Amino acid sequence: MADTSYEVVRARNPRWANPEKNMIDLEVDFAPLDEEWLPYTASPTDNDTEHSRYLYTQAINGEYGEIKEWEQQELWTPWYEDETEVSNEGLVQLLLEKGILTDEEVDTILVEKSKFQGFTRRATDTKSHNGGAYFGAV
Repeated sequence: MADTSYEVVRARNPRWANPEKNMIDLEVDFAPLDEEWLPYTASPTDNDTEHSRYLYTQAINGEYGEIKEWEQQELWTPWYEDETEVSNEGLVQLLLEKGILTDEEVDTILVEKSKFQGFTRRATDTKSHNGGAYFGAV
């Protein structure tokens, strides 16, 4: 792959990008880009971008100031939201026990419905199938 290279106008605030100290984070002003300061991680082994190797070497040589130590960033933490659900069956049972509903009224409230779960079929190789003769029987 051909080298990609932007002209580096200036760079500042070098900081080790990882605890292994083999990449450096900087703020860089690239000549062809409109943004003045862009965050950039420079690596000496980046074979696709010449400016990455250049920035890393210049930072190591102290051209952009002292390289600050790597800082552990706070990682993402799972966030949960508690929900309270009411069991319809439990509520109906409670209302029955309290005498608020009759058995006849319960029959008009509770509705059974089927929910699609997937497909099934009988095994066609019932004599040799590892599941046995009844494997796949519904």
